[in-house]
Amino acid sequence: MLELQAGREEAFNEIVNRYKDYSVRFCYRFVRDFELSEDISQEGFIRLYKYRDKYQITAKFITLLSKILMNLCLDEFRKRKSYSTLELDAMPEGGMDKLNAHNLLSDDSSPDPEQEYYTKELGGKIKQILNTLSPRYRTVLILRQFHGYSYKEIAEIMGASLNEVKIWIHRARNQLKQKFNSQLKAV
Repeated sequence: MLELQAGREEAFNEIVNRYKDYSVRFCYRFVRDFELSEDISQEGFIRLYKYRDKYQITAKFITLLSKILMNLCLDEFRKRKSYSTLELDAMPEGGMDKLNAHNLLSDDSSPDPEQEYYTKELGGKIKQILNTLSPRYRTVLILRQFHGYSYKEIAEIMGASLNEVKIWIHRARNQLKQKFNSQLKAV
């Protein structure tokens, strides 16, 4: 990005080639439409180029790109007035490994064999419950659990403070836990 700022136009092609697959996958996890993901990704690179002079080395480049893409995905949701497209039905390969009850419902990330068993048995129910959360809570959990972003990176992507992100993730996990427990009691 610094080379692009310095006037080396070929650097933009290198950035696009390096991050195009990532950006399409990132968008797809939110909008669930491959063509729309490609369009949003392309718009993200256009904005990146357009505002290249404003780039500052205060965060990782990937965090900046993710923030641009996240904002474009949220704009798309607002246009559609439907947040139901943020679904988890078509999980990426290995996605269920990241979507387990233990990781989502607790702050402790040490594996537990019993939780692993329940994850495999109740994974569909967890995805269903995740889709009932508010868009903000769903988004922070997706960024944390599927993309592996740190709290600080999520704050930068969402334009929020670190404390807000911690609160959102805590509340999202609590809501998920309550809804999950309600589902278990109903069975």
